[in-house]
Amino acid sequence: MLQIILAVLAFGMLVIVHEFGHFITAKRGGVQVNEFWIGMGPTLLKKEYHGTLYCLKLLPFGGACVMEGEDGESENEHAFGKASLPRRMLIVAAGALMNFAVGFLIVLAVMQPNGPEGGYIISTLESVDPASTAAGEGGLQAGDEILKVDGYRILQREDFNTALMRGNDTVYEVVVRRNGERVTLPAVRMEATVPGEDGRRLIGLTFAEQQGGFGMRLNMSVRASVNYARLVWTSLGQLFSGQVGVDQLSGPVGVAGVMANTAKYSMVYFFRLVAFISINLGVMNLLPLPALDGGRLVFLLIEAVRRKPVPPKYEGYVHAAGLMLLLALMVYVTGQDIFRMMTRG
Repeated sequence: MLQIILAVLAFGMLVIVHEFGHFITAKRGGVQVNEFWIGMGPTLLKKEYHGTLYCLKLLPFGGACVMEGEDGESENEHAFGKASLPRRMLIVAAGALMNFAVGFLIVLAVMQPNGPEGGYIISTLESVDPASTAAGEGGLQAGDEILKVDGYRILQREDFNTALMRGNDTVYEVVVRRNGERVTLPAVRMEATVPGEDGRRLIGLTFAEQQGGFGMRLNMSVRASVNYARLVWTSLGQLFSGQVGVDQLSGPVGVAGVMANTAKYSMVYFFRLVAFISINLGVMNLLPLPALDGGRLVFLLIEAVRRKPVPPKYEGYVHAAGLMLLLALMVYVTGQDIFRMMTRG
């Protein structure tokens, strides 16, 4: 129960962080914020301060930043529509940017050395077993920094495993940095043929460990954060290409369940998952879809090209239609989450 409560609060905090991004940039930009909610549902507490009504709601997830003239015309000189176009674009994007920032800070806070000697495992090869199919003429060598595998950019050691799983064969095109030069190896065969100490068969590659202080930690945190954002785009690509079905999506119920189970196993992995979800929220909200921040940015870009805004009523129709579709999707994936929980039980 404690893990479930922790997961719900963490998920709710990420949404509040998103809305706070809109709130603080609107306030700093001179835009009137009429209401700022923490939570959803019935109001427990409320207080007006400097023209903004602050509300604490019953359900500990969700939130909202309601700006004057955000979804319609307003004659108020501090209305959203009266702000300059660059300022409005920043206000709309600020929620996602805040999610990116919080996700990165969490990654930085929990990033720990993962090597046996207290360093960080990197994507440079320390050694290649002579018996490995990846060795030999035209193959990998000790000292090679692996940059790409079949076009998949290697940002950190774990990406190498991901790249191998993406392939349909055991032969890969590998791009490495060797002796300071970029070298393309067109046909590297990587098969698990080398006997390991525990009886398993291995490819026969050993990755190097690099020591470093805060600078190295910062480097690895940036790489991990960029990788999280890329995983979201990869998943979206699989969804639109049909590799992943809509029935495999998870909503808040499923996400909270995964977070609770992760908290039972390891708090470090729990916070890494929170960071991934925060970055996920940032990426998803910037998609150019109606009712999302990315959809609003599209209309602002159209305004920049046309040099006049799209009539608010037409933009409102588009966002209302997008919101209905989004709510329908949320109902569907939440139903799938509940069904999966019942069938497992």
